[in-house]
Amino acid sequence: MPFPKTQMAGSLTPLSVLGPQAESERQRIRQQFETGAGARNTVRGLCELADRNVLQIFNEAVRVHGAESEGLALLALGGYGRRLLFPYSDLDLLFLFGSEKAEEDFRPLIAEFARTLWDLGFRVSSAGRSLEECKRIEEDNAEFHLALLDRRFLAGDQGLFDRLNTKVLSVSEKQARPFMQAQLDKLTRDRLARYGNTIFHLEPNVKESPGGLRDYQAAAWLRQIREDKNRGVTAAEEELAAGAVDFLSAIRCFLHYANGRNDNTLTYELQAKAAEKALAVRDGLPRSASEWMRLYFRHARTLNRQLLRFLEQKTAPPQSLRQRIMNAAWAPKAAVGGGRAYAVRDGLLEVADVAALSDRAVMFSLFSEAARIGVPLSREAERSIAYVLTHPELPVHNPGLSWERLREMLGSNYPGLALRPMQRLGLLTETLPEFGRIDSLVVRDFYHRYTVDEHTLRTIEHLQELAGPLDAKGERFAPLWKTADRRDLLILALLLHDVGKGMPVDHHVTGSLEALDSAAARLRLSAEDKGEVKFLIERHLDMSATMQRRDIFDAATVSGFAATVGTPERLQRLTLLTYADIHAVNPEALTPWKAEMLWQLFVATSNHFSRTLDRDRLHASDETSMLTQVEALAGAPKDELERFLEGFPRRYLAVHSAAEIARHFSLYRKLGENAVQAEVAESRHIFSLTLLTADRPALFATISGVLAGWGMNIVKADAFANAAGVVLDTFQFTDLFRTLELNPGEVERFRHSLIEVVSGQTELEPLLKSRQAKRGAKQPKVNVQTRINFDDSASAQSTLMEIVAQDHPGLLHEIAAVLARSGCNIEVALIDTEGQKAIDVFYLTAQSKKLTTAKQDLVREILQGTLS
Repeated sequence: MPFPKTQMAGSLTPLSVLGPQAESERQRIRQQFETGAGARNTVRGLCELADRNVLQIFNEAVRVHGAESEGLALLALGGYGRRLLFPYSDLDLLFLFGSEKAEEDFRPLIAEFARTLWDLGFRVSSAGRSLEECKRIEEDNAEFHLALLDRRFLAGDQGLFDRLNTKVLSVSEKQARPFMQAQLDKLTRDRLARYGNTIFHLEPNVKESPGGLRDYQAAAWLRQIREDKNRGVTAAEEELAAGAVDFLSAIRCFLHYANGRNDNTLTYELQAKAAEKALAVRDGLPRSASEWMRLYFRHARTLNRQLLRFLEQKTAPPQSLRQRIMNAAWAPKAAVGGGRAYAVRDGLLEVADVAALSDRAVMFSLFSEAARIGVPLSREAERSIAYVLTHPELPVHNPGLSWERLREMLGSNYPGLALRPMQRLGLLTETLPEFGRIDSLVVRDFYHRYTVDEHTLRTIEHLQELAGPLDAKGERFAPLWKTADRRDLLILALLLHDVGKGMPVDHHVTGSLEALDSAAARLRLSAEDKGEVKFLIERHLDMSATMQRRDIFDAATVSGFAATVGTPERLQRLTLLTYADIHAVNPEALTPWKAEMLWQLFVATSNHFSRTLDRDRLHASDETSMLTQVEALAGAPKDELERFLEGFPRRYLAVHSAAEIARHFSLYRKLGENAVQAEVAESRHIFSLTLLTADRPALFATISGVLAGWGMNIVKADAFANAAGVVLDTFQFTDLFRTLELNPGEVERFRHSLIEVVSGQTELEPLLKSRQAKRGAKQPKVNVQTRINFDDSASAQSTLMEIVAQDHPGLLHEIAAVLARSGCNIEVALIDTEGQKAIDVFYLTAQSKKLTTAKQDLVREILQGTLS
């Protein structure tokens, strides 16, 4: 019978006794934690509980099976080996065998031992190795060898463990030191990269994110592998790191207990609960969730900075040809008195004379040099600067930073290489106190992924990346960055554009402009410079809103936007700001589609300034040229082509190329064969749907419903009708679940599904219900109040309706169905989503005219009732 549910050999403790004992002890430890016990006591208590049960079960299993433990040793690895066991962490165990025969003999015992631990509520993660196998370093299993660094004897054959420890691993680990360092370096850098190489996530993973507990352990492993456990670390740094570990450990215990599983994500909801409990804070001061998170980021910064310094010391980063030439040719900068203050070494700026940095002019020249030549400061250089900033025996000289010196830094090719370390060291808030308003500030909108200060610095770093574009999105914008006039004003505007989010104002732009007033007075900006920065801050949302919520192919939209911008120079700076601002929201925010729309708006406005977009002349000449091209491509009689185009708005020619119009005409000619014609095409970043059919009620709503039922995300839609009553609807959409991308055969099935629903052969509702069932009914984390606004002035032909609502599957279908029942025709739809907030704009007509006030009121009332 399975051990230990029946007693064997007389002395076996039954599971019915062990189980309640273990659970009672777990509850006692939890209660102590929740009433104020420190995390250190909690994880040690859980480890001791595990040790007692592991030892008892193992020893009894050996006795019950009538075996001797010779040839079998039980080891704790990883966190359990370090005596750090969190409430729902695994027990990492290693069964060490003296021989292959021992492994075979002990297999039944081990199976029942592990099963019993699971029955007692312990999560077991085990491995088995013979002594001979441990001599070999497995190159594809570096994680196991890293965990083995924290080995701890638990039970069994002590002599076997001693041989492993002193004769086997002492030799193999020493020989494998370069391999272990390289693997740890790679694993760590890959992990940091998965989280964007930043600690400033709005919902961080306290174990795996940069600044999490894994950073501390990686740093400890590096020191252990290099055998320099104390070299280069001061007592003050050790104390800071220990405090940070205690703080994050308390959070991890709290998360495990709150979630009832090994879930280490610090969500918004749990942030609020932690702040309410004043978790890991012993000063008794009440804090909001945002204030408490600032403490978290302070501790995370400590652990991440320590890890990065050890990584940098371990291996120098690979150097490009440019860096090697620079190292050979660049003369170290001279500080006051002719001594050398800093120099480029191994692709990093290093401090040669720490005392010279007490002169702030020298210190800031170091940052300016980094921004000018594109070489980052080493972590050791940052550590030297931190020492100077915090030690009074080095009195400060020339403490002020003039606008002229700051302007030089901000206007360089790589301003982020100066501003990022300045922020880490506290110098940025010293230079620009207004920036302190957003230091580690969490704003909960589920659209931005990072804290406000991190978002701000990323905007600047995304611009400096344009010196050598990393992807196709940046190629078009790179010349704008390289040729931009007064980049210093653009970077200053970016530093201040979101500062208002940390101020008690109704709209953050108002606060940011107040911050500009104080900064401009302190830095003594000229009225002209302040005016340019003021324009960028005041209008920093305009270009994004225009490209995403207005029809940029409408000449009225372009001329209105051009009137707002005023000059080509401002347009260039505002385009760069918008590019960077969207890019820095989250890694997916600047989609290829948005980058394309931003570029199109920039080009259209530039053309407007140069007077090449004169609507009357351009359309008159282009129309003839376009028709000639379409006629040649379509290979059809001119009169038949004209019948197709008759009645379409002129905008149709503006938004579609000759090749696209020829394809539309080809579909039009097939309507006699099938009353609904649909074509699905994929470009490198988006899918497009074109559908032609005779006009019918709620057609737009039906198409959007099918797209929602298939899990597609609509980003833009156009609706055109000709004089003969043929409707041509085009939708641009993204494939959220990669259904069509990964299964090319599904494209045709999707097309047939659409045709069947539009033609009435299949009902739409089952498709929508199926999609909703797959997604489940999740409660939104942020409640968005529905707002509906109408604008009659933005377009000459249509009424604009803007809806802000809670995003959910099928939302566009619901809106379009209401508009159809209300007798409204959708000319253009612009779809945008920010986190859980949908922001949709519709160009509407009723009987080919703008909506009357009465019609607007009716539509608003019905939509409010439908969407609430």
